Amino acid sequence: MKNILITIALMIIAVTLIAESNPVNEYVTNPGFDKFSTAWNFCAGKLAEDSTQINIKILMANLALMEANRIAKDVNSGFVSLNAGSKFQYANLLLGLSKFEEAILVYDDLNLNYPNWSCPWRHKGEALYNLKRFKDAEVSFQKSIDTNPNHYDAYVWMAKAQYQMKKYKPALKNVEKAMTLNPEEEESSDEEISDKEVITLHEALLKKTGKKK
Repeated sequence: MKNILITIALMIIAVTLIAESNPVNEYVTNPGFDKFSTAWNFCAGKLAEDSTQINIKILMANLALMEANRIAKDVNSGFVSLNAGSKFQYANLLLGLSKFEEAILVYDDLNLNYPNWSCPWRHKGEALYNLKRFKDAEVSFQKSIDTNPNHYDAYVWMAKAQYQMKKYKPALKNVEKAMTLNPEEEESSDEEISDKEVITLHEALLKKTGKKK
């Protein structure tokens, strides 16, 4: 968050040159949805005047990230009262903000109460993977696969975790299983893993297992 504020502060200097009244500065000083909306619309207006202003685009990206962090913090105190779908979306928000430990706590809650729901297991595995807890991630991905044998992303992420642990043969088996599945048939839309990433991983595993020089 500190780095975000520093970046925004630098962007404010640039925006100040454009207008004396600065809604971006007002949002940073006292963040809230209404001030965010005003700051966002202000920046959007500047882009409408000149779409080549890269500094404004960067500022808007940082504003969005700051607001997402603010909302996540606001939701945190009452997340236990959310329904399952909202909890899952909240956990995914935390995952997207790289708040991996916090996300895992919410996924844990979902795993406990909905153990046969594949997606929270898969996403918790991703959070664990990003924390370099590859063995724990492997367990979580396996749970995802056990509850949905056609969960494309779970196989790919499992292969990635196993690659990190030098379990190349099972990793190759999992990525090749993923390649037989249609990602669009999953029970929910996970963040898409590019075909290029899967092919690159497959090629690396073929070399690691001696099946390709």
